Amino acid sequence: MADYNSRYRDSVFRSYFNEPVRLLSLCNAVLATQYTNSDELNINTLEGIFFDKQKNDISCTIDNHFLVLIEHQTTVNENMPFRCLSYVAELLNNLIKNKNKLYKKGLIKFPKPKFFVLYDGNEYEPLQRQMHLSDAFDGDADSLELVVTAFNINYGLPQPLLQHCRYLSDYSTLVGKVKEGIRLGLSRRDAIRRAVKFCLDNGIMGNYLVEHSEEVFNMLALEWNMDDALQARFDEGRDEGIEEVAVNMIRDGEPLDKILNFTKLSLDRIKELAKNVENN
Repeated sequence: MADYNSRYRDSVFRSYFNEPVRLLSLCNAVLATQYTNSDELNINTLEGIFFDKQKNDISCTIDNHFLVLIEHQTTVNENMPFRCLSYVAELLNNLIKNKNKLYKKGLIKFPKPKFFVLYDGNEYEPLQRQMHLSDAFDGDADSLELVVTAFNINYGLPQPLLQHCRYLSDYSTLVGKVKEGIRLGLSRRDAIRRAVKFCLDNGIMGNYLVEHSEEVFNMLALEWNMDDALQARFDEGRDEGIEEVAVNMIRDGEPLDKILNFTKLSLDRIKELAKNVENN
């Protein structure tokens, strides 16, 4: 947990798959390939702010043949093709070391781009479907199209990807066990503790969870709080929703700097909320 405080905005998904062996296994599953050498994989994920989701979750090149973008979602977002368009434009631009080549006659060759969404939210989604950029143009792509393949990776579903990638199956199990605990009436934090313990006891997520169990707990707690905050922001734009999230974080004992960064409330307002919590 040495560097947790400097990157607590990361997500469990991104943290877990930001490792060549695990990411290569995931890419093999979504691409139906059989790459074995993780040295052929180069992670080039765009850096951004987790709360605002300004950048992509995971991207990499494989053997200079594929450029793979993988997004993780807990809420269905039909704008993902357009978001991927902005991501891939920046990624492709980053691959051009000498920008002067853009103005020369020779064709610049790029890896083949592939776009995927892995969904584990509570809304109903089919095991697999495609989203098209052309849907934003009333179905008429003309000369511009981008296709995103979305997979439902919820725990317990007969999703072939979960059979082809053990790491993805392990991740799905962790999230599924958190949801199970919440359905049983546990508090969110207790449900996360229960899920982490289950995975540790059953060798799920292997050494990663052994070495980062406390970090995983904090990231999951932040992710669930983030979902609440995003929902509140879309709920008629009311600031009350953000303040309610801040109150929950205060009651959970979250550090002041995390609450400040997460909710964007003023320090004085957070202190006022904390005082109200203490007095009630």
